[in-house]
Amino acid sequence: MMKMSKRLHPLYIAIAFIEHIKNNILPFVFVFIVNRHLLFTYWWATLLAGGVVALFAFFTWKEFRYEVTETEVRLYKGIFKKEKRFIQRNRIQSIQLDQPFVFRILRLARLRIDTASSGTDAEIDLSGISLKEAHHLKDTLKLSGSQPEIREKSPERTMKVSVKQLALAAAFSGNFGYIFAALGFLYQYIDTYINRWVKTAYEEVIHQSMLGLFVLVAVIVVLAYLLSIVLYVIRFGGFTVERYDHYLHIKYGLLNKKSLTIPFHKIQAVTIEEGLVRRLFGWSSVSLNVVTSDLKEKVYLHPFIQQKKIAALMNVYVPHYEYIKCPRNTAIQYAWYPLLVPVLLFAAAGIGISFWKSMFVWIIAVLCLVYVLIHWGGYRQGGLMMNDVFVSIRSQFLTRKTTIIRRKKIEEIEVFAGTFLWKKGYRKIKIATMGTSGSYKSGYFPFEIWHPIFLQATSSKKA
Repeated sequence: MMKMSKRLHPLYIAIAFIEHIKNNILPFVFVFIVNRHLLFTYWWATLLAGGVVALFAFFTWKEFRYEVTETEVRLYKGIFKKEKRFIQRNRIQSIQLDQPFVFRILRLARLRIDTASSGTDAEIDLSGISLKEAHHLKDTLKLSGSQPEIREKSPERTMKVSVKQLALAAAFSGNFGYIFAALGFLYQYIDTYINRWVKTAYEEVIHQSMLGLFVLVAVIVVLAYLLSIVLYVIRFGGFTVERYDHYLHIKYGLLNKKSLTIPFHKIQAVTIEEGLVRRLFGWSSVSLNVVTSDLKEKVYLHPFIQQKKIAALMNVYVPHYEYIKCPRNTAIQYAWYPLLVPVLLFAAAGIGISFWKSMFVWIIAVLCLVYVLIHWGGYRQGGLMMNDVFVSIRSQFLTRKTTIIRRKKIEEIEVFAGTFLWKKGYRKIKIATMGTSGSYKSGYFPFEIWHPIFLQATSSKKA
């Protein structure tokens, strides 16, 4: 009987020590700000606290052990509270290998094993094993539940996304998260290194004209936009998809290297996303819904691809799925119905602000109009369809999302509506698959569209 029983790498002690210090440093920062002399006077207390943390890190490492058998992964841990966890290998949904920058220097890795019950935390999290051991363990587990006797040595197909494609993906993404991150980076840089120069330049600009102020703001926004592209490329640089007989291997990242192994039969759904800007030029991104505890990371199959090439991409790299164009078949005559509550809230806000600053009421009116137009346009793009194997559902607010789900992967279907539309037979529909992010909804749809899907989507033997 095969059995591997090991501890984490000894360097995990240092990593755990740093992690504990980082998580509990706020009280020391507060004391340093309020009365820094207190820390210097009682320096021995600081050293004592550090020693306790070091001992805690050591015993955490000492009591942590994992075993791999032919059928299970076993975990033993705990200092004051002992814990044993046994995971059936055929329940593994995905295996993710991460290498943050510090881990790469130390030749360590973090291996996360997710099952259907993982939630927001990985079922097994091995943070601090040697890179060689991480790859060996991943290779041992990745074919669980398919054909363990087969060990593919080289991929059948490989796809690499170039730096140019990643830069274009960032430039046309409309992802304000990266822009805000870039603005934060610029602020820290300015605040740390050139604060005085910026203050002087700002005062000079203000004295010249308001046009100069607008130019300064425009320069900062352009710099943040360009930096957001750089951050995106750093995050997804080296994006590679390898297709094997039974699974996909996706890896990316220049500083923080990530690697994800996904068996084909564990893919819950495929989503095509068309951002507002990308849609104008015929570009999309394709992502996979898999069970993973890393909710911050979207599992891309391709971050930037022409819409006309999506069918060929899916045919090669996710052969269990096919690209299905979803029709626009929501009940257009009732697009106004979901707007009732938001418009009333905008009206209440406008009335309240009018008693304080009546000149700001027009801002509320403009925001309300923009929301109504966005919602109206997005609602009209909604769609739903079903064939013998798949259900396709589409929704849009700013980004249009078309999700293709294998019927046998559907965990739950729900229809709902307000009393007015319920009596008329119209429903919104929500389809859920396994995983914390596997929920998709759209609507309202007439009876002849939603009713057969609600009754039959989970009952097909062909799916």
